[in-house]
Amino acid sequence: ITLLGRTEINDIDFIRVVGIDKSPENEGFVRLTIATQRIEADGSNGGAKKRSNIITSEGRTVFEAVRNFWSHMDKRPFWGHIEYALIGEEAAKDGILKYIDFFCRDSEIRLNMRILVARERSAEEVIVKATGEDRFIFEQLNGVTENQSGQSVINVVDLVEVMYILDREYLCLYLPCVVLQQKTKPNMQNDAMDIAMGGFAVFDGEKQAIHLDKKMGRGLNWLRNKVKSGIVAVTSPKGNNISLEIIESNVKLKPKLTDQNLTVHVNVFLTCNIGGITGREDVFTEESVAFLEKQLGAAVKSEIEDVIHYAQEKDMDFFSTGDAFFHQYPIQWEDELEKKW
Repeated sequence: ITLLGRTEINDIDFIRVVGIDKSPENEGFVRLTIATQRIEADGSNGGAKKRSNIITSEGRTVFEAVRNFWSHMDKRPFWGHIEYALIGEEAAKDGILKYIDFFCRDSEIRLNMRILVARERSAEEVIVKATGEDRFIFEQLNGVTENQSGQSVINVVDLVEVMYILDREYLCLYLPCVVLQQKTKPNMQNDAMDIAMGGFAVFDGEKQAIHLDKKMGRGLNWLRNKVKSGIVAVTSPKGNNISLEIIESNVKLKPKLTDQNLTVHVNVFLTCNIGGITGREDVFTEESVAFLEKQLGAAVKSEIEDVIHYAQEKDMDFFSTGDAFFHQYPIQWEDELEKKW
């Protein structure tokens, strides 16, 4: 007896990462790339070894491409465990709505799935070049995204946040980028390339428009109140280099409306440790601490101002200023301010 809707676990491939691209051969089609991982017996030592296999599928829509996997896979793909969607840059510039619509609707997909953009490459190329015989793309993506909290130059953006931002006409979507780089210590037995984070891709509507580098990435995270840690380099009164470690921060945007003029005050509260000093001088005096605090404030202010000026130059709001005004002045926003934004 076969139970309706039941699939044996041995007949399922659990998909963790999917790459989304415009088809290079078929105009108007989408190409999906997945890397499956299986554990196979290793006859040399009697143990088990992980093996990765890359599979692609195309369709006129993402849903059709997903179903087309069934025609050439020996196991049924299961999308309920997917954690990363990697969008190729050409697809991002084309407009991401048609590429993520399926993931927003499908009942299997989790809304905390993370969305990334492959900077200057296709998602397929990143997956192929970062996957080795025993190296899995998911493990690389998971490592680089989880370890970025120590620098705060990027932050992950999940599917539900993408849906929220795209529904707001006055907000601009931003997504973290990944780049390929050669391994620092090449291994002749595994020629897979490394993955690193490469700033943010910022969208005008649903289409990628500009790119923020890592330095501006932390400036954006200040404005989004998502700086968890990081290093700020300053100098002592005698000129020795000092590394300050951010251990706590809180940023608030305070919008003000005066005679129909809009202003925003950015208040930054942070606590730092002295993580390293390249000299023997005593910096734990009142005068030295004040000297360090002044440099710290100037450095953080510069990082924030660079992003604000760039956003003003590009006429884009990707750090939720409009959202702050909407929550502070909801009636005035709906009556007048939103039309001028």
